Amino acid sequence: NNDDDDDEGTKQKKKVQFEVTVLETRNSVGGIWKYDDDDNHEGKKSRPMYRNLRTNLPKELMAFREFPWGAGDCAEPSYVTHKQVYKYLEDYANTFDLLENIRFGCRVDHLKVVRDKGEHKHETKEGSDELDCDSWPQISLKWTDNTDNQSHQQTFDNICICNGHYDLPSNPPLRGLKNFPGRVIHAIEYDTPTEFAGKTVLCVGARASGADIAREIGSVAKRVYLSDSSCNAMEEFGTANVVVSMPRTQSVDKYGGIHFFSSGNNGSNDEEWTLNDVDVIIFCSGYDYAFPFIDGESNLELENVLGERRIRPVYEQLWHAQYPSLSFIGLPHSVVPFPLFEIQSTAVVSQLISRVGSVGLPSLSERLVAAESDASSGGPVTPGRVQDTHFLGSYQWDYCRNVAKKAGVYNDDMENYIATNKALYDCSGKERKGVTPGGDDVYRETRFRRMEKEQSYEILHSEIMLANPTVKT
Repeated sequence: NNDDDDDEGTKQKKKVQFEVTVLETRNSVGGIWKYDDDDNHEGKKSRPMYRNLRTNLPKELMAFREFPWGAGDCAEPSYVTHKQVYKYLEDYANTFDLLENIRFGCRVDHLKVVRDKGEHKHETKEGSDELDCDSWPQISLKWTDNTDNQSHQQTFDNICICNGHYDLPSNPPLRGLKNFPGRVIHAIEYDTPTEFAGKTVLCVGARASGADIAREIGSVAKRVYLSDSSCNAMEEFGTANVVVSMPRTQSVDKYGGIHFFSSGNNGSNDEEWTLNDVDVIIFCSGYDYAFPFIDGESNLELENVLGERRIRPVYEQLWHAQYPSLSFIGLPHSVVPFPLFEIQSTAVVSQLISRVGSVGLPSLSERLVAAESDASSGGPVTPGRVQDTHFLGSYQWDYCRNVAKKAGVYNDDMENYIATNKALYDCSGKERKGVTPGGDDVYRETRFRRMEKEQSYEILHSEIMLANPTVKT
């Protein structure tokens, strides 16, 4: 485990007196939020956290439900640094006495489903006579303790995979890239803007990390081009702003020129641009899922094709459809992570105990049909694409409601919590999307207070509203 999902899964299990073991690759809690000055692997930075990162979601939205963040008194910013997030996760782990369950410095090497048919039976919670004889098998893990390089093996009744999806960089194919004479890196290698001073940089990908990295580099670079697949034309934003929006990056020609392409309606307004002055290409193109400890000897079907960003078969983006004693916390992307992890973890535990109000998983055949339908859907947006299978975005709230109902924890208080999160998410997103590429990110100066009974929030301070009192957020 090397992400921040582990703390919540551990706490949910401790509540009902499970014997819990957490295997964590790193030597501390916090996952990707633990920034290391000495992060260097074979001459490259190997973790996505960079020095000046500040969250693009307010802490009032990011917090676990059971562990509020701040007193709501405007004493500290709503948009916090990675150090503050790490401190919050440390406090969380200490408050709920989770450290005693965590084995740090342990690398999981192999996972194997124990297929003793008939030995590990799990009666369906719907009260039917059906027994999924080996649908809930035990699972064996092998791991290495990096402190002494000793190997270990243990069999568990339930496994939660919480290793996140910010470890394996995804580099989209770019025709002719070998012809580019400059430097090519992925955003995972980015740390500070200083090394790009006076250079011309192309950032391929304009979502959160791409836009933030372009803005940072723009403070010292000669020029920064931000390639956005949703952009229809080259666009500049004034002489004082060195960041330029570009359409989709199409190819690199034999002379090293980079081509960009935009198609209008029915292809009638096709346009192309070429840049010949780029020194560095940074792929801000996200990450692929990676489960290096699952292979052909793991006794389970798990499809994970590089570039597709789709895991199958999974039921409700959480349980392995055939073997729900194996679950995946945090598969959905473009979400508010900690609250979603919390609800998912509660749902996993609800299937292991007799919680009043929880809804048992359907039969094996129904789970497999539902999992295949999800895997083939292309995500919640029509028309879909395979890479958006686990995308949620604005659809995450109904997902949280659905999972909370399965867990037996959906009530008026939970609805107030989810609805307040949605209100904060919508406000934050609206302010963030109003920022010009390369422009000042003044939205990060807004400070919020939650108002759960009203399913709303109060803005305690806003630079946007001070600059333009007519703006409503």
